[in-house]
Amino acid sequence: MKMPKKTQILAGIDVGTTKICSTCARTVGDRVEILGTGWAPSRGLKKGVVVNLSETIDSIRHSLEEVEKQSNAAVESAFVSIGGAFIRAVNSEGQTDVRSRSGEITEEDVERAIAAASSMEVPEEYQVIHKLTRSFTVDGQNGIVNPLGMSGRQLSVSLHVVMNASPVVQNIVNAINKAGVLVDGVVMQQLASAEAVLSEDEKEIGTILVDIGGGTTDVAVYSQGSIWHSEVLPMGGTMITKDIAIGLKIPLQEAEELKREAGCVFPESVPPEELIEVSEVGSGRRRTMSRRRLCEIIQARCDEILGAIAQVISRVGVQSDLVTGVVMTGGGSLLDGLVNRAEQLLGMSVRVGYPINVVPREHRAFHPAYATCLGLLRYTRDVQGRVPLNGRPMRGGRPMGAAERVRSWFLERIE
Repeated sequence: MKMPKKTQILAGIDVGTTKICSTCARTVGDRVEILGTGWAPSRGLKKGVVVNLSETIDSIRHSLEEVEKQSNAAVESAFVSIGGAFIRAVNSEGQTDVRSRSGEITEEDVERAIAAASSMEVPEEYQVIHKLTRSFTVDGQNGIVNPLGMSGRQLSVSLHVVMNASPVVQNIVNAINKAGVLVDGVVMQQLASAEAVLSEDEKEIGTILVDIGGGTTDVAVYSQGSIWHSEVLPMGGTMITKDIAIGLKIPLQEAEELKREAGCVFPESVPPEELIEVSEVGSGRRRTMSRRRLCEIIQARCDEILGAIAQVISRVGVQSDLVTGVVMTGGGSLLDGLVNRAEQLLGMSVRVGYPINVVPREHRAFHPAYATCLGLLRYTRDVQGRVPLNGRPMRGGRPMGAAERVRSWFLERIE
């Protein structure tokens, strides 16, 4: 007689500068079934940092209300995305001698190697939110994914350590808690997005993930199945909107609508005689102006963002012939012409990243803006499936002890 497949309830909350996305799902075996999605305009955050706690709480509640209405279930705990300009990431190495008489590598050996790689000085007021395994090396043999049970004398590990300012993390956790939800854990935004949009082949062969949000642009370089570099650029779609508002002297809301409906990254493709109607900020007086001017403003800021991405790629030393290309996701990735402009300036193939790993194309959440939120569900599924959870979620997140960290390094590699 076959045992029924275990069902788990998962939830994720993506706390962004322009929007709050929430999702609730259940898993049956390896399948994730979306029960509800919620979206609300983000108030009280700038570039991933809480600047007005009460407004942030209200935005989170509005997003959760829609999820709970669709799923007919209360969201009690969730994993939460963390981003913003205060994110810092470094790569570190650690090694240890294998201590067993037989020379077989044990969990204790792995733990010591990770501890050695983690023994770095963390900046004051910062906390480590991820220790991501890049690869292991046994007696000079590198590229090893799982060293447990292998024989050797020396074990080395390469980690990608992600940190964020403690007050930034705690304020987001406090906002989630005050909205009535306990925080299971926090996840770097581009890590979650990658779970939704990247294939295993892309992670293995090499891919650059670019998540364009409202306040920031998150970059992650994947290779050999793991994340090798991550960085947050303090620029995003909101800067384009403000440029339009200032350049055309129109209200911010109208600037955002124009960007989406009439914006293009190639002003030369717009006929000079094509006009758009705008409202003058303050007076509301209607006037017409060249649509090409709008697109010139958009191109200038997009080129600046793409130039910053190019600098990251150059600094990391990524060669275009050694990666599959760039995957752009997030709400800003759908700006008309941006993919083609990125291919021109970055010199490699570029595609838009949809959440193909979580929902089918016909689903209402099949959109780049939902990539981080839906990716949190896959992350949550793996955490609940592989890491023993001790009791209920704790307010302020769940601390992870040494033994639990050893059991979870497979998860942290994000296979």
